[in-house]
Amino acid sequence: MLLKLTHTTDLSYSDMISESVMELRMCPRQEADQHRLSFNLAIGPPATPSTYYDWLGNTVHAFTITSFHDTIQIVATSVVETDRPKVDPHSLPDLYPVRTTPDQYWMYDYENFSGPVCDCTLLRQLSEHLHAREGEPLGQIAQRMIHLIDSKFMYEQGVTSAASPITEILSHGRGVCQDFTHLMIGLARAVKIPARYVSGYLHPEAQRYRGYTQTHAWCELYFPTAGWIGFDATNKCTTDDHFVKVAYGRDFRDVPPNKGIYRGSAREKIQVAVKSEELKVIPPELASDRTQTINIPTYPGSHAPHTDQVSMQQEQQQQ
Repeated sequence: MLLKLTHTTDLSYSDMISESVMELRMCPRQEADQHRLSFNLAIGPPATPSTYYDWLGNTVHAFTITSFHDTIQIVATSVVETDRPKVDPHSLPDLYPVRTTPDQYWMYDYENFSGPVCDCTLLRQLSEHLHAREGEPLGQIAQRMIHLIDSKFMYEQGVTSAASPITEILSHGRGVCQDFTHLMIGLARAVKIPARYVSGYLHPEAQRYRGYTQTHAWCELYFPTAGWIGFDATNKCTTDDHFVKVAYGRDFRDVPPNKGIYRGSAREKIQVAVKSEELKVIPPELASDRTQTINIPTYPGSHAPHTDQVSMQQEQQQQ
């Protein structure tokens, strides 16, 4: 599937701020089943981003704006070709429990609790419903996780925030894809199945998927014979061509689309819009990777109020 994705982030402030330092993870990964053909990043007020890979190989763009401003706009446009056939977990030969080898020391981060994926009594009680048995096909346990989450939790926006731990969805019984993903990761780690968090986009198909109007999240479970297999607990399915992977990590903290700090006492608001469209052919004017500027004004420092406070910038919750 050939997809064009446009991810627009608008940050506005109630007063002037003197400096913004931001880090973005919006560039789709290059994977065996996903090829990034083009990535264009436009930022305003004008800034020159630096690009590097984080410790997990995710592409990061970082930039600083040092003139007084009250608005930031970021537009990330990608063209991606996906070739990811849907996997039937029942067809995989892997059996429970998952046994890793000493040279897979990096698996430690995906087997143990940390951050929002925290161990707690409610999670342990929920994991008992999985009835994971030695010698059972791993795919069956993964499917039971999906059905268990679907039967006990409701998709609802506005109940949790980007910083919510899984104790909140376990208590309220409601949340968005970020919460469903953290919960499935928690269930997997409770029964010692390696699991990681994936941030990306979901292209809609006849309104079949929930959460597609914003950035999306799902988890990947490790199957020794097949590698990492994607499971979307929000939509009760495994991943396919409609899913575009941007970054992966232990949990949301490793992969937020945007995070940073700003200097000033102003209040910040964030608005995010994601548009995806299926293309029939590769556009002839396609450029592999480039950055551009958006003409958003900055203001002389003498006209701005005193701004010594340093505040965290909002992280967009994945819906």
